[in-house]
Amino acid sequence: MYILRNTLVILSILVYSTLHAQTISGIVYDSKTLQPLLGAAVYYEGTTIGGITDEKGQFRLYPKKNSTSQIIVSYLGYEDAVIPPTDQKFVKVYLTPQPESLSEVVLRGNPLFSRAQLLKAFKREFLGVTRGGQACKILNEEVLDLYYDPDTYEMIVHADESIRIQNPYLGYEIRFKMYDCTIRYFSKSIAPLDVKQSYYAGTSFFIDQKEGKSKYAKRRREVYEGSSLHFLRTVATAQWELEAFDVYKKGFPVDPITHMIVTDTLGIKKVRLTDALSVTYKKRRQSYIETRYDYYTIDGFGNAYPPDALIFSGEMGDQRMGDALPLDYGLSE
Repeated sequence: MYILRNTLVILSILVYSTLHAQTISGIVYDSKTLQPLLGAAVYYEGTTIGGITDEKGQFRLYPKKNSTSQIIVSYLGYEDAVIPPTDQKFVKVYLTPQPESLSEVVLRGNPLFSRAQLLKAFKREFLGVTRGGQACKILNEEVLDLYYDPDTYEMIVHADESIRIQNPYLGYEIRFKMYDCTIRYFSKSIAPLDVKQSYYAGTSFFIDQKEGKSKYAKRRREVYEGSSLHFLRTVATAQWELEAFDVYKKGFPVDPITHMIVTDTLGIKKVRLTDALSVTYKKRRQSYIETRYDYYTIDGFGNAYPPDALIFSGEMGDQRMGDALPLDYGLSE
């Protein structure tokens, strides 16, 4: 989805179809040798639902809800594979080895900013400055390639491997496969107040900490309440009377049901947003919401499709990876 602060854009790369909440299993192979792969990671994008293939290359996943989230298959030294939402109960996945290549050295002239300065600016925009964001640590900073273009006022970030983010505040380790990242500035600067737009796209998998779970519950709940995930689930269920959201149009309170018209399609909610709206949570924490399309959908996790359908600014637009929760957060088994 699109989320704006001085414009923040976060995209989860999704392919849409209807998926039923059924067990899915399969086998992962090397596409050249046709041998099964042991230890490949297989997971629903943006969730804690995943596993590792056994010595026969086999896996089995147990989704909790109807979802439009794709399944990602990842293995070191191979290109990631994507399984679009499907009604199939068994799939075969063939991973292609990554081509071997020599590292390319690009001479860019005298940099305006050091790597340490660029890394600090990137982490501020990527992880955020909340308690969760400040607590986060990137465990493999060496995979990040950071470059600042003085002509366009843009910082461009690449990562050939998944970024491993440890969040001790919320009790998750996140594996984020970054496909694209650009931070745009108003001037030849990387100062926080000069940020014009932050954009990153990729897929994520959350690993829940097994020990000390109880101490994270309160923090996770605080982060969830009033978040875009909380809001979208409320839109889908239409249980506005149970939640503390208030919706406004041009400063006047409105009935959310008449301005976010929801219909059910095989367990996936189809939503039409009639106007740009502002939203408060508990009479404060204001956000602004608009859509790029005539309608969008929300699956059982509370995940919106297309991923760029909604534009959030204000409180919801300030959320970063440091406040990220898995899409299956709070859902019953």
